[in-house]
Amino acid sequence: MNRTGFSLLPLHYGHPPEYLYRRMVELGGLLCDTIVQVYGAKELVRRFSDPFWFHALSLVIGFDWNSSGTTTATLSAIKEYYSRHPGEIAVAGGKGRHMSATREEVEAAESAGLIGDADTTMRLAKRVARIDDAFLQDSYDLYMQFLVVGSGTFSVVQQGMNEGKRMARRYHWYSGTMGTMLDDNREGISAPVPQDSVLDLTASSSRGNRRAMVEVLRERPESLMSMFAIGGQRTLDSTGKPVLNLDIRVDWKRLRQLYEYDVTGFEQLVDMPGLGKSTLRAISYMAEVITGEKASTRDPVKFSFAVGGKDGVPKPVNVRDYDRAIEFFREAVGSLDRGDRRTRTLIENLSKLSRERSSQGPSL
Repeated sequence: MNRTGFSLLPLHYGHPPEYLYRRMVELGGLLCDTIVQVYGAKELVRRFSDPFWFHALSLVIGFDWNSSGTTTATLSAIKEYYSRHPGEIAVAGGKGRHMSATREEVEAAESAGLIGDADTTMRLAKRVARIDDAFLQDSYDLYMQFLVVGSGTFSVVQQGMNEGKRMARRYHWYSGTMGTMLDDNREGISAPVPQDSVLDLTASSSRGNRRAMVEVLRERPESLMSMFAIGGQRTLDSTGKPVLNLDIRVDWKRLRQLYEYDVTGFEQLVDMPGLGKSTLRAISYMAEVITGEKASTRDPVKFSFAVGGKDGVPKPVNVRDYDRAIEFFREAVGSLDRGDRRTRTLIENLSKLSRERSSQGPSL
């Protein structure tokens, strides 16, 4: 399973106004149903794993251009639509109390034939949450997770928070590409600037460091203590700045437990309970000092409106246009249900026109 991307968003609190949220449910659901009708449920699920497509969807249905609420509001709206119109797609999870209902909702999706095995799905969802929370250390702590399921596949959309910076970061995964979760095939992080002091043990460029970490864990902790004791190697200066003070960061008791666990491969660490960020960081740095194999410290950053946004950016929501769009897609979904080929061709031509215009750059 591959992580497919990130987004970085200012942390906003509160809820969309009711007049807007009702329309988000209707238009968002109808747009998704149109994609299912034209391209299939599997394609819609896959698109939710694309952070840039997802952000465009949230803008199209009128939410903030860049706030953390785009994740919750958009996915909650799609979830509500499909709870009213059950079909080939379901959304599970959320934040807070909604997150605790994820398993029950995934099991319901399994009973409806939308996903294969609920236990496997939940195991993978928990795994990617752990990877984004501990194995990619970017100063964001996860606090929500949604699963979009259908056609036997699922996408995970989860979000982390950095309260000090008042920012949120969104992570996307897709089950359709099964394989290691540790070599990133993501499309990137959508953010205005890179994050400093990132430790990305999931990056392909961290393979050597991951192998070295396993070697470190197979060493007796006593031999490591003598090497990294106070007065010995205390700082690692690989970027012109001291980035490590090992004598105050290593949990030697935990290292002893890991040594006795007899780790033979890095994948074991992903599933090991109680292995925290600071211990992983310390082991990674120790591996670099001993072997010279460095972990990735690069934040893979990469630098979409239709009806306006709730905060008036780039313009206030035009309710008249919004309702006309809902009516258009309601009629389109109905025609597609009746097998109208002309409507299908119309939707495909609209997509082509949109791509042609976007390739020419923005217009004023």
